Amino acid sequence: MTFHSKTVGALLTCAAITAFAGAADAADMLRRVPPATPLTQAEVAYVQPSRAFNWTGFYGGGYVEYGFGKDRVGIAPPVAIGMANVNGFGGGLTAGYNYQTGNFVVGLEADIGLSNMHDRVTNALLFGGSVANVKYDWFATVRPRVGYAIDNLLLYATGGLAVGGIDNRIAVTAPAGAMSSKTTRVGFAVGAGVEYAFTQQLSVKAEYLYTNLETRTHTFGPYSTRSIGVANHVRIGLNYHF
Repeated sequence: MTFHSKTVGALLTCAAITAFAGAADAADMLRRVPPATPLTQAEVAYVQPSRAFNWTGFYGGGYVEYGFGKDRVGIAPPVAIGMANVNGFGGGLTAGYNYQTGNFVVGLEADIGLSNMHDRVTNALLFGGSVANVKYDWFATVRPRVGYAIDNLLLYATGGLAVGGIDNRIAVTAPAGAMSSKTTRVGFAVGAGVEYAFTQQLSVKAEYLYTNLETRTHTFGPYSTRSIGVANHVRIGLNYHF
């Protein structure tokens, strides 16, 4: 073997040793690198912010309510039989549309439902004995809504048209007379409420409405009576947003 061959072999051996040592150092450095720390929930929320709720769009749902009111029952000649404290539960359906601009929300809502608000008033002395029954059968409203939204919370005021059915029955003994009348009356409704969206499609609301329907006068035999249609409604509702 010549001197030149020995020299080349030695150089190749040194190169191989150097490459092996470098690879070993690189592997050792990789083993010493700490594992990546998982993101916290706060960091994930910052990276992927939640979408703010928007109230714009159509919705529909239902409600249950407790209603109460007073109706002074009188007979002309002007004598009062007594005060009818009508109260009872009810429920119905709701549909509407909202439009949001900034934090302000405007919309139109309509509802219709059945009611069991009623009372019975008796007077054993008046006209030889008198009985009056008052019952509110149903209500419907069409109302604009104006509100202020704080993300998925909406505070609103409302007012508009109200229509309802009222059943009045009066019977007296001496001289005998009786009246039974079911009437549909028109009036107004005003109120306010709060609505909270707990998903992008579902919201729950609490609402108060005051309804005032037109007063009617009924005549039967020698008698006449006036019937008013004032009521208060406390409602809980659930809506689906399309």
